[in-house]
Amino acid sequence: MTQAAWRRGATDALFWSLIYTALWALFAAGQGWTLGAPTIALAVALSLWLGLRPLAMHPIALPAFLGFFLKHMLLGGWDVARRALQPRCPLQPAWHPYPLVSQSPRVRLLLSAMVGLLPGTLASRIDGQQMRVHVLDERLPWEATIAELEGHLERLLGEREPR
Repeated sequence: MTQAAWRRGATDALFWSLIYTALWALFAAGQGWTLGAPTIALAVALSLWLGLRPLAMHPIALPAFLGFFLKHMLLGGWDVARRALQPRCPLQPAWHPYPLVSQSPRVRLLLSAMVGLLPGTLASRIDGQQMRVHVLDERLPWEATIAELEGHLERLLGEREPR
């Protein structure tokens, strides 16, 4: 094993150890380390054995991504509250194809997972160059919001230059 490969493996192991430890601490409320430590070690070993590489992110794109996402989380919460207080709020649900711009499998996977966190949208599957999306109200600008999220993910993951 070359020194570069060993260094890459050690860096990956450190990354996965930090991620899995943070997840255990979060989900187990900082308790259960007797079970947590071996579980974390096994998860790290499995990640290395499978050859999983950490996501390379561009920190310069992170503030814009977080701002976009927090803005839409607040808008979604407001929309849900409004619809709960006014149950006769009109809905126009529909399924639509969304044409994917990104060719990156990482961006596509994260986009399909994160679309469901946006207000009123849910991605069901990716077929070729399209993602099937269910929207609660097709009159809202759902397509522009998904396109903006796709652009943020491309910049965050280094598939496009940050603005």
